[in-house]
Amino acid sequence: MPVSTISCASFQDVSWLHWADCSYDDEIAIFRFPLVEGMIMPFHLKSVLQPDEIHRSQRYYREEDRQRFLYTRSILRVLSGSYTNQAPEQIRFTTGMNKKPELVGDSGWRINVSHSGKWILLTIGKVSVGIDVEKNDPKFSFRDMLSTSFSRGEQDYIEAGVDAQLRFYQLWTRKEALIKATGKGMDDDFWQVPSLDGSSVTDSGLIGEAGSWIVSSFFVATDYHAAIAYRATQEIPKFYTLDSGLFSHRESQERT
Repeated sequence: MPVSTISCASFQDVSWLHWADCSYDDEIAIFRFPLVEGMIMPFHLKSVLQPDEIHRSQRYYREEDRQRFLYTRSILRVLSGSYTNQAPEQIRFTTGMNKKPELVGDSGWRINVSHSGKWILLTIGKVSVGIDVEKNDPKFSFRDMLSTSFSRGEQDYIEAGVDAQLRFYQLWTRKEALIKATGKGMDDDFWQVPSLDGSSVTDSGLIGEAGSWIVSSFFVATDYHAAIAYRATQEIPKFYTLDSGLFSHRESQERT
């Protein structure tokens, strides 16, 4: 029976570098982008997108959801272009298992995205990667999900803490990131996906792919819990903060 080894832990201190310091060759890189309330993407910046992406954005009922989708796709194109030495508009995406986004061709790079509230989170790596971010919502009835989404040991861990909801998000994002990395998607086995600190060995069928995996928690910002999952490597992920300058930098490169 193929097995998988999952090692879970938390980053205690994360140093968010400015995106301009990125060399675009890190083994694994994580990027965060803040969505300012009322932010509207300038029309000329949509030039990196394909017509079908513009059409997909129009399916969203709320304007904030449309803008989030447009920015997510645009940023993903600009970053993917920088990593693969292509123009952003030339990047082609496809969907793998359970709609996991992938780059077309044998670029050697893997991608994943997540968003919640005012933050967009993206990761690019030379190994399979998955990422998840969740905004801590005090009104969310998280206990309704404990019995169906967590093992007995995980439930005990969540309830033992002073802030049970924070522990819920810690473990939830770990599970989500891992099944996104493997492309398994959420199903009835979700409660068996390991998420507690330490190393565990489990049937690879439960997470979707055999091998050794690292799952690390971190905060994107106050009240935003996140986790990155990736096939085990010696490298530690680098963290970068994006801003609108990413787009102007791309335009200045085109003019030179």
